[in-house]
Amino acid sequence: MRAMFVFTLLVLAGCSEAPRPEARAAATSGSAARPHIAVAGTRVALAPPEGFEPSAKVQGFERADGAAKLGVFELPTSFADALPDARESWSQGGFKLVREEPVSLCGAEGRLFEYERDTDGRARSGWMAMGGDASEAVLLVAECDEQARAALERPLRECLLGARWERTTGSALAFELRPAEGLVLVSDEGWSKAYVAAGAPSPVPPGTPFLLASSSAEPLDGARLEHACTESLATALATVGATIARVERSERSELGGLQGWELVARVRDPRLAGEWLGYVALVPRPQGQLRFLGHASPTEAARALAQFELTVRSLRLR
Repeated sequence: MRAMFVFTLLVLAGCSEAPRPEARAAATSGSAARPHIAVAGTRVALAPPEGFEPSAKVQGFERADGAAKLGVFELPTSFADALPDARESWSQGGFKLVREEPVSLCGAEGRLFEYERDTDGRARSGWMAMGGDASEAVLLVAECDEQARAALERPLRECLLGARWERTTGSALAFELRPAEGLVLVSDEGWSKAYVAAGAPSPVPPGTPFLLASSSAEPLDGARLEHACTESLATALATVGATIARVERSERSELGGLQGWELVARVRDPRLAGEWLGYVALVPRPQGQLRFLGHASPTEAARALAQFELTVRSLRLR
């Protein structure tokens, strides 16, 4: 699972609800240091530059004027597998890689990438920091309008490289799935499993049906499942400039004998033609939660949705 695949197509994976204003500040050393603020739904804390506030649109922070944002993603794959393997990976997602450099991130091996992209006719500069080990990775993204680059480049880089990642939040739930016909398992990290359409080439082309199943020790309020599904999808899409065009179905469902919630939506991305399928399912458990996120192109949507539903309904806890 390469970073650009996750970053441009699969940012749905591993995203929780958008941060809320009650995000807490953690103590820092040094009177001049800005406080680290925990990003809700993640194990990451950032010290955002002045003028940034917790966002309802992206899992992280943004400026009120929309000129810049900070996003956080935890990836259920190794650092080595998450790294992009070629500059072509960037161009496929509409990004231009400017430079990259090795860094230390959250006490682990890391890499910092600088990129450029256009969204809705606006030129934007960005920095993506990645770090991790053989079991998991973290991806931190900072973007700003080109006009704000001179003032924000240094504080945004410092914010990313000064991130804190707390990795002792408890054990995830063990689970099993039986993929529907036409889906194949391509990654199994124990607490997360990735499936794509059978016969798909590597790297996987945009629009290929993809389903990511993951478990987390993060608590999930069973009374807010519909809101959590909608916010998870909207937050992930906002990071790449996409939006929910319409929700086709949002309902409580029995998934593998467990009570959960499913949401099926059509997604609009200005870089892609048509309305794509977005699928989210959440299952709260006393020990944490199970999450299922999928997407597919318009031509694959009907078949992919049936495959996703069959696969999720085969859920069994170990």
